Amino acid sequence: MSDQIIGNNYAMPDALIRQAEKVKSSTNREVINIPPGSGRSFQEILQEKLKNEVSFSKHASLRSEERNIQMTPDELTRLSEACDKAAQKGIKDALIIMDRAAFIVNAQSKVVVTMVDKTDMKNNVFTNIDGAVFL
Repeated sequence: MSDQIIGNNYAMPDALIRQAEKVKSSTNREVINIPPGSGRSFQEILQEKLKNEVSFSKHASLRSEERNIQMTPDELTRLSEACDKAAQKGIKDALIIMDRAAFIVNAQSKVVVTMVDKTDMKNNVFTNIDGAVFL
């Protein structure tokens, strides 16, 4: 895997693989049928799918492992929808508070920068955010 830095984020493949391994659902697989001659390459389809998904920075992936925060497919969907809501309101860096954890995300690119579990949220100060979404 590559740890190449792109912009201010690490390349996502290793972070995505780590997070995907944590999501233990074999029933929610999506099959994409591409008709022959559609003119769309695999890379184009992959980029389109990744654009709609939440990804995790290397730092966030490490925090997830350290704090044993595992995300279900439903929670990932809710987090993605919260990113969309924040981006629609013009929020760039959002604090998203869910049932079990809080996430600092770049709402426009849907990249989780860091995360904190419920027990560590108390007496914590969150800085460098433009807004918050409570789920």
